[in-house]
Formats: sequence, structure tokens, C-alpha cells
Amino acid sequence: MEMTNSFCSVGDSGNGAARLELAKAWRPSPRSNHFILEAFDRDLWCPVAQTLFHVADIDSLRSILGAAADEDPELRNAYHLDDDQLATLVERFGVSFDRFQLESADLVIGLFRWRRLREAPYLIHTGYELPLLLDGRKKLARMSHGYPPMTFDGEHRFDHWVAEGLLHREEVIEPFDPPYREYLGHRTVYFTPKGEEWRIPASKLIWHATSKSGGWNEHFERLEGTLFGYEDWQNDWWIDFGLQGGGFGGVTFSCPVTMAGLAWIEAAGFRALPPIESSALVIASYDVDANADLRAFMLENPDSAAVVRFNVLGQNVRDLIDLRHGGPQHVQAERIGELNRNLRGSIVIVARRDNLESSESV
Repeated sequence: MEMTNSFCSVGDSGNGAARLELAKAWRPSPRSNHFILEAFDRDLWCPVAQTLFHVADIDSLRSILGAAADEDPELRNAYHLDDDQLATLVERFGVSFDRFQLESADLVIGLFRWRRLREAPYLIHTGYELPLLLDGRKKLARMSHGYPPMTFDGEHRFDHWVAEGLLHREEVIEPFDPPYREYLGHRTVYFTPKGEEWRIPASKLIWHATSKSGGWNEHFERLEGTLFGYEDWQNDWWIDFGLQGGGFGGVTFSCPVTMAGLAWIEAAGFRALPPIESSALVIASYDVDANADLRAFMLENPDSAAVVRFNVLGQNVRDLIDLRHGGPQHVQAERIGELNRNLRGSIVIVARRDNLESSESV
């Protein structure tokens, strides 16, 4: 997904979560000092070459980027490099990257941080929509943004293949009343290979259904992923990743539970947190990469048998949980039922005491 500002987004972000901002999925991981150098072909409208490299000295990289990085101390933005910047970067960091070996005459060289989402065991469609549509591997693309402008970046390349008769195109304009900031409305452009046009009304039906059934969830995500052309196992991975990251599944928290509490969760079909004997349930935000924090969270209470992960829809629990910080924080015992009513998806066991203790003794 390419974000142009807080409102306007373009691209269907793999299984369609672009609109829902899998914020944690894009956060830096323990490999956050790794960057990707990319060649983007403006004719094919997709990346054609990438290389991963490590940066030990962020200031050294920032000096190459110049004034464009002055207000980005951790270099979390994406940057376009000119020939001189590219040559300096390649020499300084020993990167193997030669743009002149690439056939395209219309390349843009980009630099950005490695993100956890790149651990996906398959090609996420975002950024590759056009060649995948033409190849028949992608069955539907939805590009959406606030207007003006009345086009998204690269739209002319998609329209070229519409004119050639290989792609079908449909545009939907939804005016705002009144306008929102500088935007007059929302614009969505759908593309499918010829013969797959039926996927457009199916996609519209899914989004209409979300407004009648409590909002987006992993079940709608799976349906849309199937419409986009992802395989079942790819949808499985994406949904599990999204639930861990707190995207379409809501905000992700974890809490320690006793052996009795774990048995209660299992008996409830992993759909509810257990009642507790103490006055409050201790919870904290869940970070899939923070293994040390997870171990500490588990072992600080000798009665804890496991740590479980659960998702809640943030807007519904603001009076229960302070979403502004990760915790630990406390939910009063008598309000656990209220928390359970706002759970999204299943509760997942992410660590067990016996496993942690056995790994420490090795």
C-alpha cells in the first residue's frame, strides 16, 4: 500500500486491508536496521529489482539523503534516489545494485525500511497489481483514494491495457456532503481480467454487508482475498498475521492465565476470557516480536500457566482499556464479561510456562 496522506490510499494491499491500516504489520521488526533498495519500472508499473542491506550507522545513510530526511530521524519514510545518491549509497554500504543492467529506460530508484510484512511466504499483490492482472494471477484490483485529484498514480498504465482489450475497468464516485477537508469525495476504480467482471459487484456486496454486521472482520477479509485471487493457504497466513498485528481483527492484547483459566478458555471454545479470583485482569499490548517481554509477563506471576492473545475493537472498549499506551493495565474482574462481548475472533495461546521453562534450562 502506498499512503499519500492519512485519508487517501491507493492499492488493495494484498487481501484488502489497506483501508484498515495494519499498522503493526508495517512496523519495523528486530531487523529494522535493514533497508531495501528498489528499482520501480514506470512502464510495467511494478518493482523489477530489489536488494536488502544492513545499515549500522543511520546518520551515515541520512547524510546521503540530504534535506529530504531532516525531519525523519529514524528514516521511516520512503525516498527516491537520484544517480549521485545511488552511487554514493552503493559504494558506502557495499550494496550490489546496478541500475544500468536493467532493461527499462524509465526507472525510479527507491529506498525504504524492511518491514515485517515482507516475511509473507508468497507474493503480496500490492505494487504488482498490473502485471499480475495481465498474467491472470490476480483476478480483481481495487484502487481507492480521496479526490481531487481524479486519478491515482499509474492509472494511465492500467488504462492502456483497458484500451488494448485485456482488462475491464469500472469507476465509482462517492461525493462527500459536505466536503471533508480538501476532498470532495471518494473515488474507487476496479480492474479485472476479461471474464472476471463478476468479481466487482461481489466486492461491492461484501463492503455493503460490513455496514450491516458490525464492521470488517477476518471472515470478510477471507472473502475479499478470494475475490482478489489469493489461494486458501495464503488467506490463512494473512488472516493469522492480521490478527496478531491488530489490523482488521481489532487491537491486540495479551494476558497471563492460570491453569484453571486456560482450561476454562478451552472449554469455551477459545471465545471468552475466564473469570478470575483476583480483583483485576492484567493485560498488555501484544508484540509478536517481543519474546523477552512475553517471558517476563508470564513468569512474574507464579500462578500463570500461559499467555493468551486476544483482539478487541478499540472503539468499543475505550472506557475499559487505555488505548494510548501498551500497559500493563488492569481490567476490573467484574468487567471481564463486558470485555468478552467485544472480542474479535478466537483467543490464541501464544506461550506456555512449561515451554518457556524447558527452553531456559537447555
